[in-house]
Amino acid sequence: MNEVIKTGEVFKLAELLPYQEGKIVNMDLAHNDKMKFVVMSFDAGTGLSEHAAPGEALVMALDGEAVIGYEGQEQVIHAGETFKFDKFGKHSVSATKQFKMALLLVLE
Repeated sequence: MNEVIKTGEVFKLAELLPYQEGKIVNMDLAHNDKMKFVVMSFDAGTGLSEHAAPGEALVMALDGEAVIGYEGQEQVIHAGETFKFDKFGKHSVSATKQFKMALLLVLE
């Protein structure tokens, strides 16, 4: 587990990472051979080009708004919403505004 997470303390995932102008920032919170849990911040106008998910995944929007491309269709995701990818699902993320998300990736 990442040391920024303190045992016995309440925290907000969205506050673990700052926004950086023109950049995508990520932080691994926990990982092992079977899973990865990451938080990411996207400045407005940044994004990830289409790629295949190496495992099933949940994207949990923490702040802002983005467009998720998935298997040729686009969905807008807002803070408080969640989206699922299947293993090998082709997807992209485009931040229309500043956007923060948590990603749970199951690697089996």
